[in-house]
Amino acid sequence: MPEPQHNFFEANRIRLHYAEAGDGPAVILCHGFPELWYSWRHQIPALAEAGYRVIALDLRGHGESDAPPAIDDYNVCHTVGDVIALMDHLKIETAAFVGHDAGTTTAYHAALMRPDRVRGVMGLSVPYIPRGPQSVLETFDGAVPPGFYMQYFQKPGVAEEDLGGDVPETLRRIFYANSGLNPETPFLMTVPDGGTLVNELPSPEGPIAFLTDEDLKIYSDAYSRSGFRGGLNGYRVLHRNWELTAAWHGASLPVPAAYVGGTADTVLHFPGFREAAEAMGDATFLDGAGHWIQAERPDEVNATLLAFLNSLPHK
Repeated sequence: MPEPQHNFFEANRIRLHYAEAGDGPAVILCHGFPELWYSWRHQIPALAEAGYRVIALDLRGHGESDAPPAIDDYNVCHTVGDVIALMDHLKIETAAFVGHDAGTTTAYHAALMRPDRVRGVMGLSVPYIPRGPQSVLETFDGAVPPGFYMQYFQKPGVAEEDLGGDVPETLRRIFYANSGLNPETPFLMTVPDGGTLVNELPSPEGPIAFLTDEDLKIYSDAYSRSGFRGGLNGYRVLHRNWELTAAWHGASLPVPAAYVGGTADTVLHFPGFREAAEAMGDATFLDGAGHWIQAERPDEVNATLLAFLNSLPHK
């Protein structure tokens, strides 16, 4: 397969980067943190070869896309607006969405807010949880250990300085710590009072099987340019997202949905998350896989993803 084509477009007063390959029904891929469009490097050729037009976006604040300054610029209404604008730019009437980690927020809410444009949605790692009586940050308060990483990320500047001190080492530790390779999995990222997250993460003794030196360099170069602020702001709007989505309180996904997660992924051990994944119905759990499931188990993820996509009715 040829290399994906890289392009930019302007929407909602920012400039966004995306990679595209293939022809056929559209599939839009939404990455997590700390990731990029490149996180789908194993899925893009497989989907294109199977007859899909696949588009992987650098979400706002990441990679080569713009990083607007205000925290509220990262709320879910803006990120859903970006993917709908991408579809309009490419003259795509409907698309299937796939989200991983924090990217599931955009993927699931695109389905909730614009079911006329979304054929189906698959989540990797993070399941769909209908809006409840409080935000996820409030739900975690007291239910997870002190210094839980989502809470640590809330104060602007702190995590930026921590993660940005040695970008390659930060990324190497994050990818390893949250993978199925870490014997301590499921690994819950917490920061002691006065400490730093990076210092609490285990360091791999040798190569990371699913992450080559070239892969790590691509991530490191991107985050050395952009910094971590954009991705961290995605966590700082979690409560704001809850406020903005009151109209969808308790709503089920209005389109066909599926889930893939790894049993060694710490996310599946968050309070209520395994139950939420099972409630999605079409849920697949890969034994021993960690958080970076599409890189750790690409063949199994691709097969499951293609089975779901092939089951969707065409609009």
